[in-house]
Amino acid sequence: MFKILLTLLFSFYTTISFSHSQLTDILPKNNIVYTKTPSKIELTFRSKVKLIKIDLNKTSGEKSKIKIDLKKYTERAKNFKLPMPNITSGKYNIFWRALSPDGHIIKGKSEFEVK
Repeated sequence: MFKILLTLLFSFYTTISFSHSQLTDILPKNNIVYTKTPSKIELTFRSKVKLIKIDLNKTSGEKSKIKIDLKKYTERAKNFKLPMPNITSGKYNIFWRALSPDGHIIKGKSEFEVK
């Protein structure tokens, strides 16, 4: 009986953990200090997702919120490369949201600094 329960629990866990696409890489990297402004924002996912929203927020000095235009990025993809807006030195957060293949919203953030 224990083996059956363990097998069922494991199969349920793997179904949950693999049902949503995961972010595998992001640029600018989290918690990195750059000496010059990165040229792009890049997100890489395990499977094809629909990118819904990206916000770039300056969190130091004169704080500001920069909305990233996603009109060019309407198709599902594993990799998104967006040009970095003109930003000044300071600390920033990138907040992103995407729709996974199974219809669930996935989201995350990356924090970086430009000297």
